[in-house]
Amino acid sequence: MSTNNVNLGAGNYAEEGTTGMFYHAPAGTALPTYPGEELAAAWVEAGAISEDGITLNTNHTFNQLKNWANKIARLLPAEESGTVGAPIIDTTEESFNTIFGEDNVITTAATASHGKLISVDVTPDSMPDPEAYLFLMKDGDDMMMIGTTKGYITELGEVAFQPNAAITWNATITADKWRILKDDGQVTG
Repeated sequence: MSTNNVNLGAGNYAEEGTTGMFYHAPAGTALPTYPGEELAAAWVEAGAISEDGITLNTNHTFNQLKNWANKIARLLPAEESGTVGAPIIDTTEESFNTIFGEDNVITTAATASHGKLISVDVTPDSMPDPEAYLFLMKDGDDMMMIGTTKGYITELGEVAFQPNAAITWNATITADKWRILKDDGQVTG
């Protein structure tokens, strides 16, 4: 599996043995069974994550159903299970396909007058289709993955265009189910 030194805020792989990757695939694509497993061809690197890394926000909000005695009889989940905040610092065709949805991205080949053009029309109703998302992190022998087989980019926070700073596309990915899996790297035999 190629890492391309995509950092998730934990340092440079070549210097410190730490790195992270962000992938996307069609919704329903199976997550790997463990973090170091060879990824299926459907998984495509989505873009570099900023040095701030990702944030996982789990949600355990419930609606209380009470009986006549005003005792809690049942708890019903009120919202999705969680979100991942992914500050993407790549401004490429692939990152735009991930953030805005492939149907909303128009690419025009380079000509004698201009380079390859990538155009996105952002409207209130333009939203990417659900996809599978996967974040892989490595620290020495330890590896961790956070992923979902069906998530939605539900928010794209404020994007600043500043001199001497990377353009950061602050995507929020919402899903009903996230899988977190850590491998301590201590194999047997």
